[in-house]
Amino acid sequence: MNDQSPAPEVVFDTKWFQIVARRVAGDPHPHYVINCTDFVAVVAVTTQGELLLVRQFRAARGSTSLEVPSGHVEIGETPEEAARKELLEETGYVADKFELLRTLAPCIGRFSNQMWCYLALDARPTTDPDYRFEAGVEPVKYPGSLRTLLAEPEFCSSLSHTALLAALAQGRIGFDGPQKPG
Repeated sequence: MNDQSPAPEVVFDTKWFQIVARRVAGDPHPHYVINCTDFVAVVAVTTQGELLLVRQFRAARGSTSLEVPSGHVEIGETPEEAARKELLEETGYVADKFELLRTLAPCIGRFSNQMWCYLALDARPTTDPDYRFEAGVEPVKYPGSLRTLLAEPEFCSSLSHTALLAALAQGRIGFDGPQKPG
């Protein structure tokens, strides 16, 4: 398809995202696209078989939510580096192996970024004596089943649901809950 549309125009710019107006041939109205960095979501299971989650206040909802550890991929950082960093920052845990489960388009009609879903099955507390928990984030070790978690009203992030379902679909975790590695 040969698109003769004008170049996209940045109509709003912040440190977190840009809003871009894109014109499509034959449509008099612009399509608004949100450009922001890629982000990662980590399904992390401790060596005791507990799922690592975080509880934090989300200003957009005006309430707290229960989620998998996640965050943006910073410039100059690989998605796996970002996943390792977010797991440590948000939970105080590290893992040796991070397995890429899936790369997805979080909102294909509006956002231009990608979501990288990782699995870490051997998560254990960091031994770094200088580690400090990220402010505003409460780590949670969830020992229950995914059936229960997916029904929790506080577990409402589509990002978190998607990451867990990617691990479930690949048979890496089960509905009855994560299993101890090994």
